[in-house]
Amino acid sequence: MRKFIPFLILYFLLLYTPANAQLIIDSASFQVQTGAEVDITGDLASAKSLPDFGKFVFKSTSDSQSVNMNGNSIPNLEIDNSHGVWLTGDLRTSNSLQFTNGKFVIGNHNFSIAGIATVSGMGDGKFVETNGSGKVFKEVYADLNSFEMPVGAGSIYRPVFLTTSGSNTNEKIGVQVLDNASTNNPPFINNYLKSNWTITQTGNTGTLNVVAKYSDPTDVSGTESKLKGYLFNGTDWSSTTGSINTSSNQISFPISIASANITAMNQFVVAKAKVFLQGAYDASTGLMTDKLRSSSLIPLTDPYRQSPYSSYFTEVNDAQTETIAASVLSDQLSQGNNIVDWVFLELENPSDNSVLETRSALVQRDGDIVDIDGKSAVTFNNIAYDNYTLIVRHRNHLGLSTDPSSYKPLLSEKQSTAPLIDFTTSNSLYGGSSAHGIASDGKFVLWAGNANGDGKVSYSGLNNDKDYIFLNILNSNSGTNVTNTYSIGDLNLDGKVSYNGLSNDKDFLYNNVLNGVSNNKRTETLP
Repeated sequence: MRKFIPFLILYFLLLYTPANAQLIIDSASFQVQTGAEVDITGDLASAKSLPDFGKFVFKSTSDSQSVNMNGNSIPNLEIDNSHGVWLTGDLRTSNSLQFTNGKFVIGNHNFSIAGIATVSGMGDGKFVETNGSGKVFKEVYADLNSFEMPVGAGSIYRPVFLTTSGSNTNEKIGVQVLDNASTNNPPFINNYLKSNWTITQTGNTGTLNVVAKYSDPTDVSGTESKLKGYLFNGTDWSSTTGSINTSSNQISFPISIASANITAMNQFVVAKAKVFLQGAYDASTGLMTDKLRSSSLIPLTDPYRQSPYSSYFTEVNDAQTETIAASVLSDQLSQGNNIVDWVFLELENPSDNSVLETRSALVQRDGDIVDIDGKSAVTFNNIAYDNYTLIVRHRNHLGLSTDPSSYKPLLSEKQSTAPLIDFTTSNSLYGGSSAHGIASDGKFVLWAGNANGDGKVSYSGLNNDKDYIFLNILNSNSGTNVTNTYSIGDLNLDGKVSYNGLSNDKDFLYNNVLNGVSNNKRTETLP
């Protein structure tokens, strides 16, 4: 066999024979006879494309290998290394890619497959791993019919099949798969895939249809039958154009945007709501105080599942306990986004007032009710898009509800277009003006004072809240204050329970909630 290697910087190269050192090709010519196979067992670096004839096989039995083509081409590439081959510079294959053994790991670099190039041999443990920012690109010169993009993650093959029509010579489709739940997922999803695919496209003059194949049961968290295909457009999730086949483990979507993230999860709706708690609200600032947070008293786990609150709050279709990271309770850039406390939400069918699902969530100083990440609107899982009644309750405030006879907000999966259910100003609240307090700035607030959790606020008579604080929390000792506490008796949410002295809870109940009338009462009014 003839070899033409003028001005070649070559440490070691043999045709048909393994090379055990690094091969570096600088600016010289390098020719390989038609049908020849170049077995490389070291690393490869090249400043130019390799010859169109012959096949280049990465074949080491003792260690991983690296290849840096600086954006140039290897026309026929074979991966035959159980330790893996790592891409350290962009690469293109113009004729063929074959997997015999091991993965091709591209990291933060891009790997392009030419329009006429073929791929073969891929499967579990044998694929292109997109474990960084790099993507596998398919150049499209003619319509594709289920072209198989050989991508995977970890040890699992998770290919994407591309079908196009109306394509042109400038079209490129990029694919990346990661073996984790999408970072765009809502923060509290019960059933989802532990894998996701990002699809990008440029130069598309027609249509692109994508089918992504997941691994069952490896990729499934929860119940597979509850999954729906979802596409994220950079702002919102949508399931309306996609489909999922749980028998073949495939998610299908037409994609018309430049970049999309696809995965599967249970159907959900987003509730965007706002509420003020009377005990914490300061009309002079238009914000609630966050003394519980600043005193590190807010629990990281849903308090409504624990005593004494579990006696008054019943979870419905919410078996997974809400838990937050400690960072959620950190100081936020905007003080209005600091967390005040946990709240309890109920989603009802407005036709019969049956509770469909409950969620424990967080409320910020500015009144926004957010999910366990401290910033997103709250999701309700396995709920169809429809009109609902939303109720917000608190552990020692009286609950408040939208009025199903006059306002039934339409909830969907789109956070950007979700209606704001504003319990601080709405005229469509159940029970009218008596169902809530009105602060000095005119904002509606949830009545405080429900220390015994019975749905009523009272200062005198049987089972009144004043006596409950005195007898049950302070143990009949009016001179004792319980400080640094997260307690149902802390009506003004300042982190302590007190019966006498400045800012005590007894006087807050009498003056602020009951307007200085001892026999006044407030009663929770819900549909």
